[in-house]
Parts: sequence; C-alpha cells; structure tokens
Amino acid sequence: MTAPDSQGGLMWLALRPRDTVLIRDGRSFDAASDTTAQTVRPWPSTAAGAVAAAFGAPPGATPVTKPGTVPEEVRGPVLSQRVGAAWVPYFPVPADLVRDVRDDKPYAHRLQPDPGEARTDLEEDELRWLMPPCAAGKTRPMAGWMPGAKLGEYLAGQVPAAGRGGPVSDLRLADPFKAELRVGLARELDRQAKPGFLYQATHWRLEDNWGFLAGCVLRDGWDRSAAGPVRLGGRGRLADVEAAGDVSWPARPEEFPDGQLLVYLATPAIWRGGWRIPVPESARLVAAATGEPEPVATMTPGPNWRATRALRWAVPAGSVYLLRFDDAALALRWAATWHGVAYGLEPSDQLRTAGFGVVLTGVWK
Repeated sequence: MTAPDSQGGLMWLALRPRDTVLIRDGRSFDAASDTTAQTVRPWPSTAAGAVAAAFGAPPGATPVTKPGTVPEEVRGPVLSQRVGAAWVPYFPVPADLVRDVRDDKPYAHRLQPDPGEARTDLEEDELRWLMPPCAAGKTRPMAGWMPGAKLGEYLAGQVPAAGRGGPVSDLRLADPFKAELRVGLARELDRQAKPGFLYQATHWRLEDNWGFLAGCVLRDGWDRSAAGPVRLGGRGRLADVEAAGDVSWPARPEEFPDGQLLVYLATPAIWRGGWRIPVPESARLVAAATGEPEPVATMTPGPNWRATRALRWAVPAGSVYLLRFDDAALALRWAATWHGVAYGLEPSDQLRTAGFGVVLTGVWK
C-alpha cells in the first residue's frame, strides 16, 4: 500500500446542520411499491461534498485560477459536541468492547483472541476468534459514543483494563441523533406530483450544540477561508460552516510491545477485500471485530450525476483489527505513517480523498 506524501497542516471545520439531515443509502427505492426510503448518517463523501461547496472545488482538485485554495483531502465526518467555544469529538464505541448484561451501568470488557487451539475456517492460519475474558459473565455488544480523550485511553490499552474490564466513564450511550418520520410525494421529471406515490422517509435531527467535524489537509501556501452555508445531504438541507479551532485525533501509543498493533476505524472503509483490512507487509491479521456492512451511495454533482452513481458496501466506523508485526519497530513505523490517515486505497482514489478508511492505531494485549 502506497504511503501518503508529506502533507501540510490539518484544519478542522465544523458543519452545523440548520435543520434535519436526509441522506439516502442509495439502494433501489420505488415510491409505488416500497413506501419507506432508507436513510443513513452522513458519510465521508457527504462531508467532502460540503467542504467542496465551502471552497468551490472538490478535495484534491487543482484550481485554474489560484492554487492553494482547495484541500488535498477531507478526513471525516466526526460527530462532535460544542462545549463553550470548543468542539469535543465523539467516536463510535470500539466493536471489541462488550458489557455485562446484568449491569445497567457501562461496565465494559475487551474481547481477546482465543488462546486455545480453535481457529476460524478462513485461510489465515493465525486468525483467531475474539472471546470475552474469563472474568466476564454473560455479555452483549456495547453501543454508543466515546469522547476523543477516552478513546485515546482505549488505544493506549488502559480502558478497559486488559483481562479484568472495568467501568468506562464518559461514554454517551444515548444517541444524539433523533429520528423524525416525514411523508413525501414522488414527482415526475418536470416536478409534477405522481398521483398516489406517497412514501415515508426518516430524517435525522441532531441535538442542540452537536455537529460534524471535517479535517481538511491543506496545501502549502494556504490562503483561503471556508464560506457557508452549504448543502449537507439531500433535499437542499443546509449546514453552517465554521472553524473548529484546536481539534486533534486521539493520540497513538509510542510503543507496541511484541509488535501487537490495534487498528480502529474512525470512518467507514471501502476495501477491495470487503471486511478484510489490507494487511501491511511484515504483519499478520490475528483477529477482527466488525459491524454489519453498510450501503454507501456516491455520485458526482452536475448534469451527468446519474452516470456517476455507484453503490458500495462499507466496513462501519468503530470496527477493530488486531495485527501482529514481526517486531515492535515495524509496528511503530506503520503507526507513525497511518495514524489519522485514510488507509487501504491509493492516494489518487476519490474515496480516499473524501475520507473513507481513516484509521487510528493502538495496542492490544
């Protein structure tokens, strides 16, 4: 996998929806026979489209008039809450965390590779099942959001404690998205209504002081500020744009004992191998915890938008992969290269410049 070229700085923009957010998942929908349109949360391509509108060109484009006015890449979106003048990023709870079913509080355990002789039926000899530690009782998956500072502790192997588990404070188990059902009427190409073609769609409304962060990789000589409002999703929904100030990805560890490196997906990934992460050289995949695949629809705005439509399946954000490198130095070098960067596609791929597959690195024991 080609490593990214050295980039300039990272400027974070906050996208604050003025109203509800409507984003179709892209699967076939007919208002006459299937009366429920499936909607999803904003994708990286959604955030990249908003950033393109704010700067007047898509990420990675070369403006004819003036260089240095379009970001190289967009990395996001990251759900975030505004607290005073600061933005606090939140990330999906890692997929390898489970909670005790007997406890209403978020007492968490981290799944561990099965130390026994059991193997999966896949081709890799070392690929193991993930199991709860012996100290855990009956468990269930955790859902919710983890603030960036707490995710940094998770990446460092401190939360929850390996083998023993423990309470995880600061988790937000309640979803800041609220579903609102709307009824619509399908229309002809000339915008006239189709009689009897009623359908129902779910709009997502964020709670007050919540929005999405988009990290913009800047070229050298940057001299342009973003302008808003911009469209975010479908049906002309608008979002205000503002500089988010001092925001950063959760920190990575400085050491990876025995070359054991954890990869956390901060944004959904679209890889040629489906759920399988492209395994780096000198490394082996030991175990993985992924969610259900998610349908992603992308297109290029303009008169030929129909010809550019594509439907793909993404590995959801929050998925976790456990890798073992040949030695700790190789693991540290890989983490230093890819932490906070879109991984798994070539630098010229538009899915990568839009921010699909941003990874964060941690340790596992």
